[in-house]
Amino acid sequence: MQTKATHTIVVIPNNKKLDVSYYCSDLKLKEKEKKDFTDLIIQLHDCHSSIKIPRSKIKNAAAIEAIVQKTVINARGHICD
Repeated sequence: MQTKATHTIVVIPNNKKLDVSYYCSDLKLKEKEKKDFTDLIIQLHDCHSSIKIPRSKIKNAAAIEAIVQKTVINARGHICD
């Protein structure tokens, strides 16, 4: 299952605003994982990062955006380092 890409602005601690896009995809998951999990793909500039999340969270857009915000803020905008 692949969701449409969504865009958000993340403000990191130094007050820099980052345009981040994200979507969910099952393409790289093992067949037995696809029932319960999905990959949350976060794109910042030319960098992609993925996080395996429970499939049940797909229906809660606010929960997914919170994961994206927290991930980018904690990485201080360097999600691929």
